[in-house]
Amino acid sequence: MPEEKKPPEPAHQPGTPKGEERNKKEGKEAGRRTTGTRGAKRPAGKSSARDSTGINPKDPVDPQSPHLPTP
Repeated sequence: MPEEKKPPEPAHQPGTPKGEERNKKEGKEAGRRTTGTRGAKRPAGKSSARDSTGINPKDPVDPQSPHLPTP
């Protein structure tokens, strides 16, 4: 008799939450803030140096200078 084959393992991890579920449970990520909505009622926001790096972040000295995230 031929050997029975098992189905492949699932590609996802059971119990892994979706990104939007994590946001609701843990709150916003550090360094991000909401500024309202744009266009077709899509959420919009801003980020600080804390969002780009968690290692000793520094905001610009002049508050009027643009935020340039690291590549």
